[in-house]
Amino acid sequence: MPGVTKALLFITLVVVVLGVLLIWLALRLVRRALAHGRRRAAELRSRFLPPGPRRDAAALRQQLAAELRSTKQMLHTVPSGRIFQADAAAVLAEAAGIAAQLDHELAMIETFPDRAQQRAALDAITPQVTKLIESIYSARHTMLRTAAMDRDRGLSGLTDTVANEATSLRNYEQTGRDLTI
Repeated sequence: MPGVTKALLFITLVVVVLGVLLIWLALRLVRRALAHGRRRAAELRSRFLPPGPRRDAAALRQQLAAELRSTKQMLHTVPSGRIFQADAAAVLAEAAGIAAQLDHELAMIETFPDRAQQRAALDAITPQVTKLIESIYSARHTMLRTAAMDRDRGLSGLTDTVANEATSLRNYEQTGRDLTI
C-alpha cells in the first residue's frame, strides 16, 4: 500500500508540474500574440492616418520600434562579450532609454491639435530619431561584421589544421611505415 501511495503522489506531482508548464507556455503565447497584434494595429493606424505630421510621427515611432526590436533580438542571440568592447546589454539599455524618450515625445506630437505645431515639433525631433535609428542600425551591422570576421578566423584555423593533416597523410603514405612520435 505505501508503494501505491508514493506512486500516486509522484503522478500527482508530475501532473501539477506539467500543468504549470502548459499554463506558462499558454501565457507566453498569449503575450506574444498580443504584442504582435499591437504592432500590427500601430502599423495599420499609421497607414490610415491622413498625410501630414501626425502620420509622419506615427511612421517614425513605428520605424524606431522596429529597429529597437530587431537589435534586442540580435543581442539576445549573440554570445555575450564577443561583439562589443562595451557591454552589449548596456548599449541596448541606453538605446532603449533614448528610444523610449523619443517615442513618448512622438506620441505627444501626435496629440497636438494644430498641424503647424505638429510640424514644428516633428521637425525638431526627427533628426534625433533618425540619428538613433542609424546608430542602432550601425550597431547591428557592426555585430554582423564582427561575427562574420570571427567565423572567418575560425574557418581559416580549421582549414590550416585540415591542410596540415593532409600533408601528414601524404608523408605517411610516401614513407610506407608507421608514424612514431
